[in-house]
Amino acid sequence: MNINLNQKQTRIAGITLITIGVVAVFHLWWAILPVFLAAGGVAIYRRQRALGRTGEAVQGVLWGLGLALLLLIHFIFPGILLLGGASLLLRGRELEADQRAHGLLTNLTSRRPAAPAPAQPVAQPRATIISADEPSTGETVRLR
Repeated sequence: MNINLNQKQTRIAGITLITIGVVAVFHLWWAILPVFLAAGGVAIYRRQRALGRTGEAVQGVLWGLGLALLLLIHFIFPGILLLGGASLLLRGRELEADQRAHGLLTNLTSRRPAAPAPAQPVAQPRATIISADEPSTGETVRLR
């Protein structure tokens, strides 16, 4: 039997089967809906932002991640009221919120430079002037 699936479909099917197996083994059925909500919010954000609709992108990710968090902490009804209020207060300020979130994520994900090593003198190679008329050879090193 020859299944003619493209590589992307095959990859998605494989990841889906592994994910379902992990959920079944560790009894994580309670996490499925929050994960779908969070993934949906991120997918909406990426799509709308790619289309240049930053306002809709920010609102989509706010609601997707917000509802996922509310389900995880079992704070549904009062949490939806708080989420709705935050969504209304954010109206018209989505671009600024998006820029701040990107700045925060950049700061969190950027690697801080390691402390510089103590300064030690570095031996500088001597400059050698070579005449074009003379052949030049370097020092011979014997390998054992």
